[in-house]
Amino acid sequence: MTIDEIVGAGLGKKSGYIKGLGYGPKPNTTRATQRRTTELEDSLKKAKQEAARAQNELQNRLNAAETVVESQQSHIQDQQSQIKALNFQLNTIAARQEEMLKKCNFLLAHRCQS
Repeated sequence: MTIDEIVGAGLGKKSGYIKGLGYGPKPNTTRATQRRTTELEDSLKKAKQEAARAQNELQNRLNAAETVVESQQSHIQDQQSQIKALNFQLNTIAARQEEMLKKCNFLLAHRCQS
């Protein structure tokens, strides 16, 4: 037998018995319950508002971070373009130096023969 069955057999059904819940205090349906419900609803509303504020703040921070990333990516692309241009100039200068060196060697070789 369960405790509720033992209590029911010994005491019978009384006003403290709630079908399906057993013996114990009756649910409070007074103003206190209504006040507590209102307090919980207010607390839930405040929690939702705070969550919405936090979400907005995080979204703003994410947007700011994305803006920084986009700016940095643009800067990196600019730098890569500059590097390509400088490499081209360097290769052009190196090729000209090579040509000049060949000309100098040619001229020196002809002077020595004369």
